[in-house]
Amino acid sequence: MASRKNSDSEPASVFGNVVAFLATAVVAGIVAAGLLVPPAAAAGMAANASIGWFKSLPDEMEMGPLSRSSTVVARDGTEIATFFAQNREPVALEDMSEDMQHAILAIEDREFYDHGGVDAGGIVRAMGNNILRPSARQGASTITQQYVNNLLIDQQVRAGEQASTIGSDKGVVDKIKEIKLALSMEQEMSKDEILEGYLNIVLFGGQNYGVEAAAQYFWGIPASQLNVQQSATLAGMVQSPNYYNPQVNPEASEQRRNLVLDTMVQTGAITQQEHDQAVAAPLDLDIHTTNSGCSAAATAPYFCDYVQNEVLQSEAFGATPDERLATLQRGGLTIHTTLDMDAQRVAEREVEKTQPRDNNPDNVSTALVSLEPKNGHIAAMAQNTSYSGEESASNTTYNFNVDTTMGGAGGFQVGSTYKPVTLAQWINAGKGVKATIDARRTSYPADFKWTASCLPGGVKYEPGEDGNGLSFQNATRGYERQMQVDYGLYNSINSALFAMAADLDLCDIGEMSEDLGIHDGKTGEPVDTTILSSLLGGSVDIAPMTMARAFSAFANDGVLCEVRSMTKVEDFTGKTYEIPSDKCERAIKEEVAQGVNYTLEQVLTRGSGYQRDIGLSGASAAKTGTTDNSTQTWMMGYTKGLSTASWVGNYELGSRSLNGLSIGGRTGGTGTDWVDGSTYAGEQWQNFMNEVARDYDTSQFSDPPSSVLSTNK
Repeated sequence: MASRKNSDSEPASVFGNVVAFLATAVVAGIVAAGLLVPPAAAAGMAANASIGWFKSLPDEMEMGPLSRSSTVVARDGTEIATFFAQNREPVALEDMSEDMQHAILAIEDREFYDHGGVDAGGIVRAMGNNILRPSARQGASTITQQYVNNLLIDQQVRAGEQASTIGSDKGVVDKIKEIKLALSMEQEMSKDEILEGYLNIVLFGGQNYGVEAAAQYFWGIPASQLNVQQSATLAGMVQSPNYYNPQVNPEASEQRRNLVLDTMVQTGAITQQEHDQAVAAPLDLDIHTTNSGCSAAATAPYFCDYVQNEVLQSEAFGATPDERLATLQRGGLTIHTTLDMDAQRVAEREVEKTQPRDNNPDNVSTALVSLEPKNGHIAAMAQNTSYSGEESASNTTYNFNVDTTMGGAGGFQVGSTYKPVTLAQWINAGKGVKATIDARRTSYPADFKWTASCLPGGVKYEPGEDGNGLSFQNATRGYERQMQVDYGLYNSINSALFAMAADLDLCDIGEMSEDLGIHDGKTGEPVDTTILSSLLGGSVDIAPMTMARAFSAFANDGVLCEVRSMTKVEDFTGKTYEIPSDKCERAIKEEVAQGVNYTLEQVLTRGSGYQRDIGLSGASAAKTGTTDNSTQTWMMGYTKGLSTASWVGNYELGSRSLNGLSIGGRTGGTGTDWVDGSTYAGEQWQNFMNEVARDYDTSQFSDPPSSVLSTNK
């Protein structure tokens, strides 16, 4: 077997130092003779100047970290996705099979353990050939030189520069610089360290860099288990990684492999019998594709996309978008996230159950997102599409749950799920939820004075579409009567909502909406509540994430937390990146949240969502939402532990009614052809919360004070 120095051996043998000296002399002499520099430069360069120029070249290089893939993991450590420009997993030399080490030495550098970094004889041979036969150029790079070259390339790419040291693009000056750096490297590193570094950086076809990634890709095994024929196959690829790729060109790869096996016999690395057995063996590939990015995520691809957008928009990972992308693809990050894999699996199952993506004749869209009110952590995020840019009705890279700035669809009209904002301002203004209001009116004349302190004159007039004022109708007839505020809200009565608004300042409702973090998912602008249709959730598009966060403030006694997807980001060296920590601030008064909870609890027991109760009386609350003609439907519901937005509607066909469509193999609603928020969106929410909510805090909501339960108006 071929000998190999121990990892604690001297950086180079005595003989190697002699060879290094000779190599330096040869190179310097060649430079002085003008044979390696362009003729025009040689003509004006004296011998001493040439040698001085050679000495001025750098003899040390920055040994920066290699490009490494980054991994996104769930809160329990489960891998969600990897990001890489170069698929690489560096391992120690002892974790690479000796067959692999022997194979690469046999075909690339038989004298590796004896030279000082440069093969002087090889340089002279190659130069002679290249002068006499310029059309058939030869190289003379040792493994040390190849390692230097690969490091230089990696540094340039990481810095966002065009690599200037690759193959035919490599100039004479680049080659001489490489030689000098190789000589220096041999003085600073042991042979084993150089071999280990080389085998971790070299390309083995496609995006697979280093023997570990290559072994995993081609055979699904670690580099330590590579056998003779597998090792020879990989070693043979180094000369031309794509041409000799066994997956792409198996015949050429096998021929090259057998050539490597021949050299291994010649060096004594293997016996003739081992050679013959390996030559007779098939390539026997077992491809394990490792795709980069969220499209390869088997679970939570849209959550992955949200995390990716956060990284690419955060200056913690680089000053420019290109720098941030390089950090993500090459920085070897481990991105720890808030995702609860158990909750995520349930969410994905339920959105798919509501309307399967691959059997969706009417192109109905579904989505669900769930947050923890106490800290804003995203627990689950799902939708019934495949994360892909390929043309297909079931494919999209748009995230239905978030704003456009975060790669999202930008939201949808939210219908009556916006009504609790008006309720919150009603309580905030000192009015009681047991107050009686006149909900008989379904119209207000054009000259009706709606209080709006933020507008000129402090008044808003609503002429309506026909100039005759505001007119509307209730979803169900028979509710045009006097009633208590809480009754009007948990039954989602439009006439009750406008009766409340008529007694409030529209601008104050807008401020309440802003305090709850509600905004247009496409423009980022706050909701203009002086537009009366906005009070019914009809003037802007709002993302499910935004609504889940707003309702989380009710669950959290008025404290609103920033949404978080990441809890910790560190690279392979242990360096941590500064990311936002939990940030929670009081958004509304505690008694306001308590009053909203008291009212919305009744939605699940005797209101518009009574059939969606989850068996947590006093510890769960919700609000249904249905836009005009049932184009978008919602169920917003929460416990102390989870705030969940469930949406079923139209992503691309926003004005189309859901009534009469095939949804999950059914048509229409439950017992009726009319689809509302409690139908599909409600069932989706109910199924998810029934299975997941009890894994989180389900303690009782605190009772509101008597002033909130009063009849004050």
